[in-house]
Amino acid sequence: MLVSRSLIGQMTDRIGARWVVIPSIALTLMGTLPFLFFDNGTAAWMVWCVLVIRGIGVGGFTIPVMSDAYVGLKKPQIPQASIATRIIQNVGAAFGTALLATVVTDALIGEIPTLATMTSAYHAGFAVSCIFMVVGILPALFLTNKLKKMPAVEVQQA
Repeated sequence: MLVSRSLIGQMTDRIGARWVVIPSIALTLMGTLPFLFFDNGTAAWMVWCVLVIRGIGVGGFTIPVMSDAYVGLKKPQIPQASIATRIIQNVGAAFGTALLATVVTDALIGEIPTLATMTSAYHAGFAVSCIFMVVGILPALFLTNKLKKMPAVEVQQA
């Protein structure tokens, strides 16, 4: 995530959050899909590479979404928006974690906890995570789009 932060901030300022978030979700999805197929024979370096890709993708949508929450607000509204975004972020993270833990646990019900069954259960959790990422593209379409306001020459340069 740290690798992408400065570039993501500049891109968001220049072209708007929408066209930063949507490719970032796609990149995160590309970094999550391999987890559906990893097993105990997967090389550690491959997991690390996929985690780097996923981290860059996650950094690419968290920053623009948070900054876009403040677009168009008047100065007195910013403290309330700050509190609201923090609450939504914390509740959403807890809800997402609980949901994925429930999916993994549910996949293990009635199963003997072997490496194969646990791997299969985690594959189910990653599959649900991928579904939520794809669904996340829909609200991303409502984020700011500065390309629409730019002349065609500037859009090509961006």
